[in-house]
Amino acid sequence: MTVPRPYILDELTWKSVRDARYDVAVLPWGATEAHNLHLPYATDNIQAGRAAAVRRAGVASRSEVVVLPVVPFGVNTGQLDIPLCIHMNPSTQALVLRDVALSLAGRDPKLVIFNGHGRTISAR
Repeated sequence: MTVPRPYILDELTWKSVRDARYDVAVLPWGATEAHNLHLPYATDNIQAGRAAAVRRAGVASRSEVVVLPVVPFGVNTGQLDIPLCIHMNPSTQALVLRDVALSLAGRDPKLVIFNGHGRTISAR
């Protein structure tokens, strides 16, 4: 049995979390879609979750960061004809994001969305 990492919410118990104070909550966001013939449908979810965990592991201890469970559904309008590619409308994503943010509001952590699907848009 592996020891739970204290920053991965999926691995924690209520006892571990109830008195913790988190400054930042990272929300990995992936997609459930086909990835050619050789990769699993969960490729974006796996990569987003692992990358968020690795980035968190490298953060200085002065900041308490928790990695939330991966949101496994993205916008997949280009693959609607492929079986089991799960599509979520952008308006639905906005509502999911709003509800996650509201759930965190009581403890006041900053919310960071870690995009694991599609292009990354960077500020210039």
